[in-house]
Parts: sequence; C-alpha cells; structure tokens
Amino acid sequence: MTQLGSPATESSPSDGGRQAVRGSRLARRRRVLFWVAGGAALLAIGGLIGSSFVKSPQQIAADTAAPPPTVTTAKVVSQVLTSSVEMRGVVYPATQYDVYPSAPEADAAGTGSSAGGSATGGSSGTVYISSLEVAAGQRISNGEKLAEIDGEPLFALTGGVPAWRDITPGENGPDVAELQKALASLGYYSGGDTPGFFGTATEDAVSEYYEHFGYTAPATGGVPMTDVIFLPSLPAKVIAVNGAKGQQPGQPFLELAARGSLAVTGELPPAYAAQVKTGLKVKIFDEVTGIHAAGTIADVGTATTVTPIGAIVNVGGSAASASSAESSTGSGSTGTSGSSNAGSAANPEGTPFIPLTVTPSKPLPAALNGENVLVTVETGRTEGPVLTVPVAAIVTTGSGTSDVTVAGADGKLTQVPVTPGISENGYVQVTPVKAGKLVAGDSVVVSG
Repeated sequence: MTQLGSPATESSPSDGGRQAVRGSRLARRRRVLFWVAGGAALLAIGGLIGSSFVKSPQQIAADTAAPPPTVTTAKVVSQVLTSSVEMRGVVYPATQYDVYPSAPEADAAGTGSSAGGSATGGSSGTVYISSLEVAAGQRISNGEKLAEIDGEPLFALTGGVPAWRDITPGENGPDVAELQKALASLGYYSGGDTPGFFGTATEDAVSEYYEHFGYTAPATGGVPMTDVIFLPSLPAKVIAVNGAKGQQPGQPFLELAARGSLAVTGELPPAYAAQVKTGLKVKIFDEVTGIHAAGTIADVGTATTVTPIGAIVNVGGSAASASSAESSTGSGSTGTSGSSNAGSAANPEGTPFIPLTVTPSKPLPAALNGENVLVTVETGRTEGPVLTVPVAAIVTTGSGTSDVTVAGADGKLTQVPVTPGISENGYVQVTPVKAGKLVAGDSVVVSG
C-alpha cells in the first residue's frame, strides 16, 4: 500500500543535470567578461603610451631648445695688491778661491822637487798629487791638510794675506803675524816672539805643527810658500776637486767657497726689463729645501747667456802664473798674490736673460749653495686697499676702454667703465670712471 502526502527529500537525476548546465554557463560568462575587461585595460595603457610619443611641433621645439643662459658672477673685493715678476735664480759663492799648487822648492839640503811650477804646466813645473784629503762638498777648517803634492803637504790656514813668499826665521811682516795667530788658535803657538817677527818660538811651533801630520819640518825652519794657502775665512766649502791621487792637479786644483759668502742672481726675461729697477724687494724660495729668504735688487745688468759665479780669487804657489795666463787671454786681473774678477760660466747657446744682482737681507743658509731658486721681484704695490675684480671680469674694447658688467639684485646688467691698475694672483685693480658706480660687494659678470 502506498503512502501519500509526504514530499520527496532527494533530488532526482534530472535536477542534477540542470544545475550542472547552469554552472558551466555562468563560468563561460565570467571568462568572457574577464577577457573583455583585460582587453579594455590593454587598450587604455597602449593609448596612454602612444600619447606620450606623439607631440605637437611646439612641444618638440620647446624640448629641443637650448637651456636659458646663466650668468657667472664674482664679488668686487677691496684689498691691497702687490704686482710681481717671477724668474729663476742661481745661488753661488760670492767669493770663490781657486787653488793653484806648484812644485815644492828645493830645500837647503838640496832635496825636494824642482821649483818654479806654473799654472799652465811645463817640464819644470810638472807636479803630481801624492795624496788627496778632501772631496767636493766637504768643509775644511783652519790648519787642515788638503793634499800632498810631490810628497809635500798643502795646508789651509786662516789669514787675510795670501802666501807670497817663503816664511822663514828672522823675517818680519803681516804674513808672519797671521801665521803666528793661526798656529796659536790651533794650540801650537803660545807667544814668545814679537808679533810679526819669526823667532825661535814661532820656529818651534811650526816644527810641532808639521810633526803632527807626520812630516819633518822644512830644513829652513820656516814654511815654504808652496806648503800653505791662507784664506780670510774658515771653514770653507770645497766646491770642486780637479784631479786625483797619482794625477797632475787641474788648473785650478781646488775650488773653495768662503763661509757666509753666498750670493744670488736672478735671471730676468728681457721682456720684463722695464718693470724692474734697483732697490725693489725680492723674495727667494727654494723648492728643494723649503728655505725662504729676502733681499733687494742691487744691480740690473745687460742681457747675457752666461751664468754668473761671483768673484774669483786665485791663491797658492802658482796663483801669479795663473793670473798672468788669465790676463793674456783677457779673462781676469793680475796681481802678485792672486787675482779676482766677476766670474761667469760660458753658456753661449743658453736663453738670454738680464742678471739681477740681489743683496740678501741676511746671510743665506749654506744649504742654498748651488741651488736653482725661485726669485720673485715686487714691482709695485697699492697705497692701501683698492677695488679689485677677477681678471676675467674686465672687458677691453677695440678703442682701448675697459668696463665691467654689474649684475643687480633684480637681474639687470649694467656696464660700468673702469680704469685697470696692477694685478696679482688673478685679481686686477679697477677704478670706476665715475665715482660711486662700483663698490665692494657688487657682483660683476665673469666671462669665460
């Protein structure tokens, strides 16, 4: 028997199929909508990108136009200016002593080498260096042995009178007095003879001095002229040694620089000759040692190509012969005790320059000897602070007038006629043609 009135609680197969069909249709609709929306978005983006590449002629011209010009300015400065000229300079001994040894004289016993050595050589004056005690750059002091020539010593003693004769017992003179003084400073002579007279006390001192170096005192009891050179100031510096042991000494044999006698000469390019005169202040700087010095111009020479080397004094047994040889060639002055002249080193192919003789404010340090230094000559100086602008701010017209361009706070540019003055370190003095048109703190246009 069948029960009626109760609804069915389970779906029939036909209901499930209908639901599946509806679900698939909905999915297809969603997929269509997705692709439509995606396509629209792509079209929108593409349009945006495309629009960025499409520009009007006006926009293209604006994008390719040059940027607006800018103005570079600098301030007008009130300061003291000093104009100067820079050049190279050489430092050298103001006085150089050239030593000319000669053959030792034959002594009273008939020993020793032949006499009469000369600066130019010769059979009667040929000598050789037996030993050498000094070298270039070395300092020599009072009483020092310099070398041995043909077995005889060559000493350096302090004295202002050059050796011009053999100093022997019984002699009187200033050369005897300086010998006594030099030996006394070395501890060999303690007095006993009348100053300037060669007595037994002086003879004993000479013997002791020779024996100290391993030599027998000369038979005469004195000092042969060939054994000693007297220099006014010791210690001195050895500039050069011309010769070696076993060789004949060069002419000169030794080149010596007296203590505290360094000089400096500036080499001024001829184009600046009109700016330099005697009395101007000079600054000296050596880039190698870092030494600064000062001085003034003592003399302005004439254009030359030779390098100055100061005064030269010939000393030693052959000094007179050397002087005679120089005199015959016109390169020195003669004298019985030597010669002195304003020397120079020939350099005919060098660049011409005007030599400026500089007087140092104080003695130059020994470390500057032989250095090539920077010499700065102060050629002008303003009386006080003046208006200055960078050199690049000055514009000079074809007619010779000059002006600067002042940039106002509102951007307005105004040309102001000026008169230029001295310049230093990139700045130039300017005076406005009309007073008050230019003041410190103004901004001026700088070109280039």
